Amino acid sequence: MADNVLWIVTDDQMRSTLRSMDRTWKRLVRKGVHFRQGYSAMPLCGPARASILTSRYPHNHGCATNMTHQPFVAQGHDRDTAATRMKGAGYSTGYFGKYMNGVAQDPTYVAPGWDRWVTLLDGMIDDPRVNVDGEVRKVDSQRSFDRFAGTRLRRFIRRHQDAGPWFAVYSPTAPHGPYTPSPEHADDFDGVEWDPPSLNEADMSDKPTWLQDLPPQDRRKMQKIYEGKLEELQDVDEQVDRVLDVLRRTGQLRRTWIFFVSDNGYLLGEHRLLSKSQPYEEAAGIPFAVRGPGVEPATSDAFVSQVDLMPTTLDIADLDPDAGRELDGRSMLGPLRSGDWSSWRRRLIIENTNLDWSLLREGSQAYIEHHGTGEWELYDLERDPHQLTSLRDVDVSDWSRKAGELSRAQGLALRRSEQ
Repeated sequence: MADNVLWIVTDDQMRSTLRSMDRTWKRLVRKGVHFRQGYSAMPLCGPARASILTSRYPHNHGCATNMTHQPFVAQGHDRDTAATRMKGAGYSTGYFGKYMNGVAQDPTYVAPGWDRWVTLLDGMIDDPRVNVDGEVRKVDSQRSFDRFAGTRLRRFIRRHQDAGPWFAVYSPTAPHGPYTPSPEHADDFDGVEWDPPSLNEADMSDKPTWLQDLPPQDRRKMQKIYEGKLEELQDVDEQVDRVLDVLRRTGQLRRTWIFFVSDNGYLLGEHRLLSKSQPYEEAAGIPFAVRGPGVEPATSDAFVSQVDLMPTTLDIADLDPDAGRELDGRSMLGPLRSGDWSSWRRRLIIENTNLDWSLLREGSQAYIEHHGTGEWELYDLERDPHQLTSLRDVDVSDWSRKAGELSRAQGLALRRSEQ
């Protein structure tokens, strides 16, 4: 029987928090490949999710703001996703969790390609409702939805243990604010330390002009948000553990590929910034791990992106990822199985088409170009992992050229530019 595929996509999770999820770390991350340099295509929920589902960078899917659902559907992107292709290949499919921002305006919408559809209608925190296969229902709270979706996912897995391969997504709302962990975990990280080196960075003279006069963030507020994120992630950790239990008990764990990522990271006062959308490691970087049949446990520094999930999933299903449309991402399947990443991409683009910046990663360096103002930053992350001092007196014309190429290209041409 062909292998199953499960994507787990958290919401606003920083790379650094993955280690706090003990069960996920032990049973998923350490059983597969942990990527230390995983990135969001664009560090903002909606555009990132559009990139995950289509393997298109934002400059190619055209969904620049967080209200993504309407432009995504209007352009027909929902008719060619990982789901439509996997369903076309005979896979059973199910989506369980947060989808795209804006879907509440289309409450009975069910995206093409999904046999099961259990999604939160965003924007209804005080009156949370869900869409179950096109029928609107109410849940107790936004956070209880994660358990609701997890229960439906486990039921889906059990029902398909002898029914052929499946492809599913579990996308909890955690650890997105407001922070309301379960009572079991509400005090797990009370008073946790939060004091990264770049918190309220003292010398901002190397940052773009608009950042230089930012006031410091409230350290106590940053600590409380961090505390809330860690506590909510304990609830996600329990859900992941239960999913793994069901896979094991039904004999499916050894033939299921599991991808763990987030839509974006999060800044908590680093460089005086709060939230996401910005081209710094805390926001653009995401947790990224893959467990699957024949994959030897390893830690990798390969540059990987959300756009790689769809082509890898199609490759697992023995489909040509570029059939009908060249994808921006590349299949990780060969390197995951062999452990050899020597022929993998050498450089990777991350972008924000709304705020008009590009981030180019190559080697240990991170080049940031702010297109509207012509300003740039260049960091050596090996020597300066917290991005405290941008390199100066450097000719960045080659960096700018490569970033420009990748920011305009698509499909095979984009992948060639990564080499």
